[in-house]
Amino acid sequence: MDDDGFDIDEPGPPCPACGTQMSPDGVDTAEGLESCHRCPRCKLAIVVPGLWPY
Repeated sequence: MDDDGFDIDEPGPPCPACGTQMSPDGVDTAEGLESCHRCPRCKLAIVVPGLWPY
């Protein structure tokens, strides 16, 4: 678990679009690199802002 209270080693939530278990990942946004959960099936990403400081 990191300082923000997130455990990125745990599996992510179920995908709201298809129900598949989501995986922790990173995504490059206009604000910089952010943590996200990404669905391996439909590629939907849910961003978790502020998890990775820049």
